[in-house]
Amino acid sequence: MKILLVDDEPDVRRSLINFLQKLGHHVTGAVDGQEGLKIFHSDEYDVVITDIRMPGMDGIELLRRIKSVERSAVSVIVITGHGDMENAVKALKYGAYDYLQKPINVRELAITLERAEEYATLRKNYAQLKEEFRQRLERETHVFRGEAERLREAYLNELGLGEIGIYSDAMRHVISLAEKYSLDRSISVLIHGETGTGKELVARYVHYYGDGNKLSPFVAINCGAITEELFEAELFGHEPGAYTGATRTGRMGKMEAAHGGTLFLDEIGEMPPSIQVKLLRVLEEKRFYRVGGLKEIPVDIRIVSATNRDLKKDVAEGRFRRDLFYRINMGVIRIPPLRERREDILPLALRFVRRASSRRGKRFGSFTKSGEQYLLSYSWPGNVRQLKNAMERLALLGPWDRVDDHALSFVEEMDGTPDLLESPKPVLGRDDFDLPGDHLDLEELNRTIIRKALNKHRGNQTRTAQYLRISRRVLQTRLKRMRTQGF
Repeated sequence: MKILLVDDEPDVRRSLINFLQKLGHHVTGAVDGQEGLKIFHSDEYDVVITDIRMPGMDGIELLRRIKSVERSAVSVIVITGHGDMENAVKALKYGAYDYLQKPINVRELAITLERAEEYATLRKNYAQLKEEFRQRLERETHVFRGEAERLREAYLNELGLGEIGIYSDAMRHVISLAEKYSLDRSISVLIHGETGTGKELVARYVHYYGDGNKLSPFVAINCGAITEELFEAELFGHEPGAYTGATRTGRMGKMEAAHGGTLFLDEIGEMPPSIQVKLLRVLEEKRFYRVGGLKEIPVDIRIVSATNRDLKKDVAEGRFRRDLFYRINMGVIRIPPLRERREDILPLALRFVRRASSRRGKRFGSFTKSGEQYLLSYSWPGNVRQLKNAMERLALLGPWDRVDDHALSFVEEMDGTPDLLESPKPVLGRDDFDLPGDHLDLEELNRTIIRKALNKHRGNQTRTAQYLRISRRVLQTRLKRMRTQGF
């Protein structure tokens, strides 16, 4: 072993060094604690033997400083004067391996060193086993996590939730919140996020993760795509002949259809004020009336809402009821836009393009550095939906071995210009388009224009009415007529 011997008495020091060397140890001597500490820091030692009573830095202080070194696993043996048990106990308290009393019995010293060597060997073996266990645990944990992720992905695919990509801390936080909220069906969840971030996917995750029963209903309703006149019947259903245009047999509403499961209110900020009042009553009393009905219908549903609007601002400006706002946001999930979680972009892009290529029987290799840089630097205003559509188009243009930034130049064109794969379509309202040769159904043309305008504005009736230069009430009247006519 390598031993550091610290003693201020030259004769004792020389005698002990000679004895220890005869036992086969490598020994370095120091005249006091200060020198001993300097030598200790300059090399690695298995054992330090130090006298306690020395001028300057005594053995107790030397022991304390040696043990304060993080890497130090050295055994320290202290030498005490006869009857100096107080310092011996203090040394053991500070971590000394053992102590010897003066005058030193060399046989006792040899036995103590043998025990110290055995202890050092056991400690070394323990450290080695501990490191091997840590490495094995790390490997097994990695394998387990991989298998857990594989099973999670298979489960999500089975439920139709395969588009959820969990590659960033931001999305892991989103999913963690969804899992926590899902465990209590009494908690109403409000999901914030820009268009295309996957709000409905997260809502489905809340439903299926906590329910564990894939047979329980998940019913979605887009609050911005229904006229105010028809909203109540759509949500609560109606009795036979309850209003002009009502079916003769009556109809179950979305609320009743979601009994025992989840009702997803997408774009809840577009919900008319009159319906907000009635929804609040349902949330409070767990029962409702159909339109034209006299019998209360009990309902057990989980409410999950989504919006891309600032509902707090809408509340402050009187467009959304404050009491309803407090009821629907017991659990809040914010889905960051794709530009705020760029670590998701490349994994999602590869996932989408490989799936799309596989469906078409085409090969896809990889993105070049310039291709990856293009994807990462683009702002993706349409978020995950836009990324998926871009990758679908890329797969259509394939097969590909390597995709660079030039091959991705169409992404910006998809923001607002016509699809270059198709012939340019004449725009309605210009003079350079032809009428049909035999006849023109003006009512059908009006219905087509309204449908396309609604799609263009993602079901937002206010913006659609502004686009068509008509009032919102006129638009709602026309939509009501279209629905009663079955269009």
